[in-house]
Amino acid sequence: MIAIFDKFLGWGLDLTVWVVSRIYPYLRSKTGYANPRVRHLTSLTYPLHAVWVVRANIDKWLERRAPLFPAALQVQTINRCNAKCGMCPYPYTIHLQPRESMDDALYSKIVAECAAEPDLQEFVPMSKNEPLLDPKLEARIAEFKAVAAPHQMVEIVTNGSALTPARFSRLVKSGVDLISISLSAYTEETYKKVMQGLSWPQVMKNLEALVSADTSHVNLFFRYIQQRDNQAEFPTFRKHWYRRGFNIFSFAINNRSGTVKDYERLSMVKSFFVQRLQKVMGRKYFRVCPYAFSLMHVLQNGDVPLCANDWANREVLGNVRQTSLREIYNSPRLQEIRDLMRQGRYEEIAPCKDCSFWKDWLQ
Repeated sequence: MIAIFDKFLGWGLDLTVWVVSRIYPYLRSKTGYANPRVRHLTSLTYPLHAVWVVRANIDKWLERRAPLFPAALQVQTINRCNAKCGMCPYPYTIHLQPRESMDDALYSKIVAECAAEPDLQEFVPMSKNEPLLDPKLEARIAEFKAVAAPHQMVEIVTNGSALTPARFSRLVKSGVDLISISLSAYTEETYKKVMQGLSWPQVMKNLEALVSADTSHVNLFFRYIQQRDNQAEFPTFRKHWYRRGFNIFSFAINNRSGTVKDYERLSMVKSFFVQRLQKVMGRKYFRVCPYAFSLMHVLQNGDVPLCANDWANREVLGNVRQTSLREIYNSPRLQEIRDLMRQGRYEEIAPCKDCSFWKDWLQ
């Protein structure tokens, strides 16, 4: 019976993707509508776009083991955040490390290689941090945009606490294409539970200013990480901010490769339908974990861990100071890991062993 149910779900997903794919060129976002790289990205199409970005590499490797370059690259320009969120391992991982920023020479080396790689679709100057804590962020974005190919977009994810009108204006001038703002709450009471350490009044002041700002060239998404403490508020959150002109992107909390300490309490109880839908989607559109095939992230010191979800950095593939991104991404060790993933042997890979992502979507 489950196999028959999954088959019907697969047909429904294929039909949905087909319909959205046909209307994609005609859709316009309320923000970023004048920017050809992001004007079609809406609450409806952003998930489909994410699948498109990662699928090309997955297909190339599974079909012919072709050499790869990441479709999306995250760069940690500073290893700091100003929040201590319950669904994030930052307070007991990176927070314990010395504060460091990526030096200009290393960043420029990464930029030069990325700009020369046509397979790179998204450049993200943030990873496991709050990017607006980097005072050089706008200059770094501008440096990449000055040499980037026309199709390569720049995206950042921020908690919005430092996204003042003046800072937003500087980001727009730098050339950023898409800004995702992690909010994950509709009320101050819930916000204090899920986004500890931040000021709700300050964040609200910043977001209200965006309502009247010129957002024609920057697409704005409000990101909502669903968990037990905020699940009930999501429908109201979505309706409120969508009416204000913003796109919404929501997903369920994951355990960050087993590093979120309170995951069992925070994770939601999923219905049978949602569980089956996740597995059908994962097996149909990803087939393997996309983090090892299409995504890559570089830490402030140049290290390249296997997965952005592994805050413990249990598998470091190389360092960009000594080796190129392309060489690291096609190293013998990563090829071995990809083979294990193709065979479904995730439990033999240290960062994957306790990861909820592949268990929810691919198992």
